[in-house]
Amino acid sequence: MNELLILSNSPGEISGWVAPVAAAFARLGRAARVTLAALPCQYASGMEAASARRLEGIDGADTFRSVWKNFRANGKTLVLQLGGDPMFGALLKIRTRGSWMIYTSRPRWLSLADQYFLPDERARRRFEAKSVNSGKYSVVGDLILDSVPACGGRDAARASLGVVQGTPTVSFLVGSRPFEYCTGLPFFIKAAQLLAKKHQDLTALFALAPTADEPLMRAKLAEAGLSWTGGDRFEEIVWAGQGRSRIRFARGDTFSAIKASDLAVALPGTNNLQIAALGVPLLMVAPLNEAENIPLDGLAGSMPLPPRVKSRLVRWYNSREKFLSLPNRLAGEQIVPEHRCHMTPETIARLASELLSSPERLAEIREGYKKVPLARGAAARIAAEAAAFFGK
Repeated sequence: MNELLILSNSPGEISGWVAPVAAAFARLGRAARVTLAALPCQYASGMEAASARRLEGIDGADTFRSVWKNFRANGKTLVLQLGGDPMFGALLKIRTRGSWMIYTSRPRWLSLADQYFLPDERARRRFEAKSVNSGKYSVVGDLILDSVPACGGRDAARASLGVVQGTPTVSFLVGSRPFEYCTGLPFFIKAAQLLAKKHQDLTALFALAPTADEPLMRAKLAEAGLSWTGGDRFEEIVWAGQGRSRIRFARGDTFSAIKASDLAVALPGTNNLQIAALGVPLLMVAPLNEAENIPLDGLAGSMPLPPRVKSRLVRWYNSREKFLSLPNRLAGEQIVPEHRCHMTPETIARLASELLSSPERLAEIREGYKKVPLARGAAARIAAEAAAFFGK
């Protein structure tokens, strides 16, 4: 049987890139067996393959090492890379003697890649500057946008989650990487508790990534002295003096949790653009309290650096980036507020409260999203090219 081998690595890329492409490919008919190969990644949670197996259109998922070892050619093979180091795609193309298509913004491995899918015109200019044959690349758009389903209006989302209409609601997205949610979950829950003191009847929704390790999160909540309902499947935080305010967890319904909110508070990542696509005002925060624990890309990420050196390196990288949040990067200006510094839960609560108390500022953020390119369709274009390779 024909084989479509999808390569990806971090949780954000699996949910934001792989999910919409696999679903679009499945809708075109069964042209090939689809297997996801999870690449080595410093951001990985270890739950990537298990999470991918639950995606529409994915027939199987395993580590790159296992896919490499167990591959047997029975028909045509296409390696489709949606994230991770291109080196792995190049190697797997050689191993399978198939074709290799890659979604990327930079022209690499030009002698081996058969087709490049580009997210935007900025990427096209890079390829033009390298004099790459125009037949080898095409601008398809940003895949993240296709990962966002139609959620209806805010009232419908609130009704589906049992959130009382008219009450202030904030969704917190603490990341899908272990270093993020292990420290971020207790940190942001404390911020939500403080926010509830300023905004009565607050509902704080913590949307949990499907790749998150729940036993690990539960242990971190216990270490922080937090109590919850639901036992092993924690559902809601309880604390003294909570009144009518609620701090709840949302599983498998991240987008409804976002859509139901007046404001989303999130770390930088894939979800920033998903939040913008849903039209919900975003507060992006990047606490640098434990900078030495933040993974780095490339060579620096693979080196065993002393904590003090790594902390300085992370802060240096941070100082060089004008914007971290994807809506701001794509617009080339600050659409959503970004805060990147040493923070406390009090800091987060204050920043969120200031926005909740300013309908005008929230409206400005929603209006600013009009400057962000939010056109969908990238997944369908990539899936069509993959199906055409198999003669579908």
